[in-house]
This record gives sequence, C-alpha cells and structure tokens, in this order.
Amino acid sequence: MRIFTEVESGREGTDSVLVDEISRINLNLSGIRAVLAIGSARGGVGKSAITVNVAATLAVAGRKVGIIDADLNSPSIVAMLGMDSKRRGLAIEGIDPAAGPLGLRIAASILLSEGESPPVSFLDLDAERTPSQLNGSRLSEISYGGSLRRLLGQSRFGALDLLMVDLAPGLEQVYRFSTLLPRAAVIMVSQPSELGARAARSALDLVSHSSSTVLGVIENMAGFNCDGCHSVRPLLPAGSLATVARESGVAVLERLPFDPRLAEACDRGVLFVRAYPDTPLAKRLTALAHTIDDALAGVSNRNSAPE
Repeated sequence: MRIFTEVESGREGTDSVLVDEISRINLNLSGIRAVLAIGSARGGVGKSAITVNVAATLAVAGRKVGIIDADLNSPSIVAMLGMDSKRRGLAIEGIDPAAGPLGLRIAASILLSEGESPPVSFLDLDAERTPSQLNGSRLSEISYGGSLRRLLGQSRFGALDLLMVDLAPGLEQVYRFSTLLPRAAVIMVSQPSELGARAARSALDLVSHSSSTVLGVIENMAGFNCDGCHSVRPLLPAGSLATVARESGVAVLERLPFDPRLAEACDRGVLFVRAYPDTPLAKRLTALAHTIDDALAGVSNRNSAPE
C-alpha cells in the first residue's frame, strides 16, 4: 500500500531546504525555455486530456515538448498517450524521461516505482502509528511534495521549448508548485459552473501571491458538440468563470465544447487532435495550443529583458 505524507525528509517546509530545492530545480531545468503548470482546483475537469492534446499540437508544429505527470493519485498521461507503463525506477544520476509519440518526453510518478502499482492509503500524521511502524506491512511511503521535487529536480529533459506540468487537482498542489518554480507560468482549468468558478477564484487568488504568471483560465465542457445539428449546445450553466476571470484580471484562453469522443480517445491512448482533427473540439484545442505558445513567448521575452 502507498502512503502519501510530507515526512519523507523530515525537513519539509524549512526556508533553507526550500531555497536549496528551488536552486536545484532551476539548475536542472535551465535548458528549458518555458515551464507551464496545468492546474485545477477540483478533479474531473479534463486537465490531463487538455495537456496531452495541447502538447501534441505544439510538437506537430515543431516545438520540443516534455510533460511531467505530477499526479500521485491517478496519473493518466502515460495511458492517454498510449505508452508502455513499464516502471523504470530512479537512477542515481537522475530520471530519464520516457519517449512518447511525436517526440514528446514524459516523466511520471507512475514510472518511478518498481513492481505493480500498490493500493493507496492516506496517513493521518496525528495517528498513533507512525510511517516507520507501518513499514512492516509492505506500505510504501511517498511524499506529495517530495515526488514533485524529484520529478522537477531530477528529470533529465535537456533542451526543450516547453515543459508542461500536469498537477494533481487541488489548491495545495498549485501552491506547492508556485513555491518551487515561482517564475513558471500557470493555467487553471475549470468547468462552467458556479461551484467550479468559486474554486477557480480561490486558486487564482492563491497564485496571485506568488511570482508565477497566470496565463489565463480554460473553460472545459462549455457546451455539447452536436454533430447531427452542426452546433455546440449549452451543457452547463455558463458565465460564472468568465466573471471570475475578469475580476481576477486574467483571460479566458478558450471555451472547449464537450465531445464524448475525447474520453474514448484517451481511454484508447489515441490523441484526439490527430484522430478527429475536423471536429470543433480539435480545432479549438489547436487554437488553444497556439494561443499558449504565443503567450509563453511574451512571458519569456519579458523575463529575459534587462531591468
């Protein structure tokens, strides 16, 4: 069984350790032009599916792109790309990303453990039993923060135009990433509902207190793509996310329609933008990829400009 805790090093949260971790991560990623985190305040919003299809679109356009799947609960990037999920373990000198389709390079938590994926358990740090006392029952202790630091600081991507980091859902994951890579860019994904917009607002407020650049938000499942009537019909209540984005001073980068073939393509390990290029969703995903590419170019130019 796998336990998620933050006691991996015993030094979690100390300022000196954080500074060292940030320096190590920045050095490891120094050959990468831009780092972009795809985050969400809630699960089930389609964040990973968007990540792989945007990455594939940019790869076809000639960009060198890598993806880190930083989700410990349900890592899905490897399966969505139709890749072999054979676990590689950790080399002393670092992690070699796996080769994905279209030249994509992939590092994922699911590739780091030997053997079959264990069941998941969450350890209450106030419980009477400590992680060391539980090791006798073949429990595998893993830290959320430790895993993210390891993937960022040890994955040997080399030179890339873009590294996309598919974060686990939750405000704490967005916050943790922004502290480790404060100069990175962030995109938030949400569904078009009042509750989704509230959660997105909390995430945007959280990131606003860091040095990370928020490129904008993506409204996923914004209408149902109807092939028979050649239109996109309303699916969920609309407008709330646009209001939140406007009040937070960020852009709505794209409103993506729901297409059930996206889930089917992800299950088969097939890229939707390649399998169904003429659909409204594929066209908007393609447009989104180019919007992100242009926005990141602007961020890179601002960051490299002399002060």
